[in-house]
Amino acid sequence: MNRKIALLPVDGRPVTRELPRQIASIGNWEVLLPSKDLLGFLKNPGDIEALKKWIWEVAPDVDGFVLSVDMLGYGGLVPSRVCTDGEETIKQRIRILRSLKEKYPGKALMAFSSTMRISNNYVNEEEKEYWSDYGVELWEYSFHIHRFEKTGCEESNRNVQNLRSRIPSEVLEDYLSTRLKNYRVNVSLLDMVEDRTLDVLVFPQDDTSEYGLNIGEQEDLSRKVFERELFQGVFIYPGADEVANTLVAKMIYQLENVPFPTFFPIYSGETGALSTAMYEDRPICESVKGQIFAFGGYTVNHPGEADIVFAANVPGKRQGDLALQKYLGEVDTPDRNIGEWIKRISHYLRQDKLVAVADTAYANGVDVRMLPELLSEVKVSELAGFAGWNTAGNTLGTVVAQAAMVHLQKQKPSLPEAEVKERLQAEITLRLLDDYVYQSIVRQEVRAVVDESAVSREELLSRVTELFRKEASDFLERYHLHFSLKDIYLPWDRTFEIGIGRGGES
Repeated sequence: MNRKIALLPVDGRPVTRELPRQIASIGNWEVLLPSKDLLGFLKNPGDIEALKKWIWEVAPDVDGFVLSVDMLGYGGLVPSRVCTDGEETIKQRIRILRSLKEKYPGKALMAFSSTMRISNNYVNEEEKEYWSDYGVELWEYSFHIHRFEKTGCEESNRNVQNLRSRIPSEVLEDYLSTRLKNYRVNVSLLDMVEDRTLDVLVFPQDDTSEYGLNIGEQEDLSRKVFERELFQGVFIYPGADEVANTLVAKMIYQLENVPFPTFFPIYSGETGALSTAMYEDRPICESVKGQIFAFGGYTVNHPGEADIVFAANVPGKRQGDLALQKYLGEVDTPDRNIGEWIKRISHYLRQDKLVAVADTAYANGVDVRMLPELLSEVKVSELAGFAGWNTAGNTLGTVVAQAAMVHLQKQKPSLPEAEVKERLQAEITLRLLDDYVYQSIVRQEVRAVVDESAVSREELLSRVTELFRKEASDFLERYHLHFSLKDIYLPWDRTFEIGIGRGGES
């Protein structure tokens, strides 16, 4: 084996491009990546023809491919929502999947394609221009038309009629036709699973809720999967940015030909485990199972049967959002017990269990109530994984993949144990710096004193860098962690995400 996988990510942000490579390195696998400048920027699409050329160039040297259909077909995840190219043009672009399998029938080929999200605000940064005028109305239309179809709710039917009079017909028609195009492209991918062009296909649900046109599309896709009996080849669940982590880890296990690990979940609160996270459509405990199943594992009912203890920090009542500052008072309630949960983590660590921590108490950052208490009792070097970024699905999928790589090295060592620990600790420290220090602390500090729309990108970066370096230095010193902070950058010139450069990344 070459121990190399080619990854075409959904865009060039660190969490979608560099993170899968960092995780794979724990398992002593290399992930080959296209140059960042080919992957577009926000609504500007990537260079699809150059990316296809890159795939063919690296193809002889890799054992498999993990490819984003959003990037292949539209030029990225955000461009897939605003692209005006026709359905046949998109389908023509993704025919490279068939060509690859014909040329390299023995190489693994996995793909992922998002169900187009529907944002519930007036922010058009990642949407069509008319979102600034009709975004909330379009979200409500989507919600109520699906709710009426599912439940017959007359109130929803009246809302739909009212919204049709408030949304210009050309706007509604454009939005619905864009959705239909994306849906038909996704349906065509099922043919590639059926004829074994694709070994695995994931339809992640990007930013979702209980009802909506996107949920209706997912239900239709699920029916087609059932009718065609594609149960082992197609996975549908909430997520998006973490899917490359999941599929890279899955492919590595298949290529290594080792048994997939089993997981025993433990939660900081029973109520929170049963609550539905923001931007998702199911209880957090079901999202945990969905992410584990998509990777290739399953949960067990007793820690003695488990290869990995999966410790999920959950909200007391309802997940908050640190970026939007919403529902913050519903997270740290008596419905959970962080101290007792940490005692259980310590107990399993003393039994030499692999324990990984997934923090889903908030969207868009780590629980500041939980982390200091966790690190007062548990060393970073003792954990088999940690994350707390963006949506619950993003966090869960990341931690599943991290822990899986650690377990792989225990089953089939290919690196010295000290090297595995070093790579793992660097990965977890990076997540702590990004998910906790930046997302939970520095981003709030910056937003409190800077109006992003009124400053230059250079001034914004300067303020972020100054505050982040100070907080990061204090954090690393407090917990005796070593991490070489190289370049600090804002991948999309906004405070929503940060890039933390370290040696060897390009």
